[in-house]
Amino acid sequence: MVRMNRRHFLHQALTLSAALSLRSGWASAGQTAAPRWIVMNWGFTEMALSLGIVPVGVSAPAWYRRLYAAPALPAQVTDVGLLYQPNFETLRDLHPTLMIITPAHGMARAQLATISPLLTLDNNSKTPLVQAMKNLQQMAAALGRPERSQRLIDQANARFEQLSQTVAPYKDTAVYLVHAVDVLHVALFSHGSLFDAVLQRLGLSNACTMKGGPEGAVLTTLDKLATAKPGTVVLLPSYPQVDDREVLNSRLWQSLGMLHASNIVHMPTGLDPSGGVQTAVRFAEFLVKGLVKLAKETRR
Repeated sequence: MVRMNRRHFLHQALTLSAALSLRSGWASAGQTAAPRWIVMNWGFTEMALSLGIVPVGVSAPAWYRRLYAAPALPAQVTDVGLLYQPNFETLRDLHPTLMIITPAHGMARAQLATISPLLTLDNNSKTPLVQAMKNLQQMAAALGRPERSQRLIDQANARFEQLSQTVAPYKDTAVYLVHAVDVLHVALFSHGSLFDAVLQRLGLSNACTMKGGPEGAVLTTLDKLATAKPGTVVLLPSYPQVDDREVLNSRLWQSLGMLHASNIVHMPTGLDPSGGVQTAVRFAEFLVKGLVKLAKETRR
């Protein structure tokens, strides 16, 4: 009789323990369940990933992977269509808890709002680095974890300060931020671009003073560099194509003294001018490394 009571007691205790564990697991899962975000901008996708959020859907994710080296976008993320022409059936099937859009999605806003709450972030600012930090903060606020964005911003500011000290000896160096479009044309990034904002944070001077478009880019002919004031050329990655050897090896490029190999800092692929804070930091790191290396080679 005693053995039966003991067995019954143990059975009841184990059953109760299992139930409590399962309930605790449900509560924990409810508190930490990953948000189901859909992001319709590649720069915003970078920001979400840097906050530790893997979106359930992204516009044209293959293009994000092509233009951004980091953070990596996992393979399971669903393609929800073009940037400004999403597949509404796919959006609904993903059951998002939040969709992150830009002001350019305004015409579709009413329809998108029937699917989930919306967070509209500005991706067209005259102060892109400041705006990127604000966007990061708004995302973290939507997540309910404002400390995540503050940690990233503090780390970025500390890194900019450290790099500015490293590059201090080269602060009199005028820099041209050049993107090769084709054999005859280049885009120069001027005031209003993310990369120019990084130059300012590092205490460097942008040699291009022309007014740029929405991303601070100025399209001009290559021969304009022949008459431009002296400066170091920071050659940004060509996109969407990656291999720009045909352009760089052309007779026209080779004829311009400013484009001599000893005067060029080559930046790696995966740095998009529409990027966020992480892109800005990576750009700063590669830029400073390139300038220091170029200066050492010049002194030899």
